[in-house]
Amino acid sequence: MNRTIVALGDGNTRYFLGDEGKCGPLEQAWPAQMEAILAALGAKTAVRNEGVPGETAADAREKFAARSAGAKLCILGFGMEDIRRPERTMVSYLAEMEDMFRQAREQGMGIIALGIPWFDKNYAGELVQTRLPKWNAGLSRLCEACGVPFVDLYQALGDDPDRWYGERKLPRHNLSAAGERKVAELVLPLALRMLQ
Repeated sequence: MNRTIVALGDGNTRYFLGDEGKCGPLEQAWPAQMEAILAALGAKTAVRNEGVPGETAADAREKFAARSAGAKLCILGFGMEDIRRPERTMVSYLAEMEDMFRQAREQGMGIIALGIPWFDKNYAGELVQTRLPKWNAGLSRLCEACGVPFVDLYQALGDDPDRWYGERKLPRHNLSAAGERKVAELVLPLALRMLQ
């Protein structure tokens, strides 16, 4: 039975070290941490990390079929790179997410969507910060309409930036190893249900 999971996302899927400007150890990224938890539970499941720092939902949509091929379940974590770019709109972001939901269904694949996590207002400015709750609410509504489980990372990771975010010099927006672990723990029960 196919139990492969693919994680598509930006730098928070890949585990990007913001202060250092490079990717961190792959085994500390949430997909690898989730695979380790699954293995400890006796579930032989491969979790492929297809996170690309700087990637937008538009970029991912174009490559979705090739990068998700062979998976039983796809977990999408986009929005951080979309929301901070003034030319990107919530309407286009949601349309791209919905298109990836459609592509997943056509491939017979389950899908889980991660909300856009909290980030420091100094990362992209005050205006972008005000967009964050609206975009997450829009994604949550889209997920509900499409029957896609939604994981609210904004609420889960916004309470303790010192713990969940890695930057100490730059404005916080990339998850720490502890933040990556938290994402793995939040996604795990949904993934287990969908793999049965």
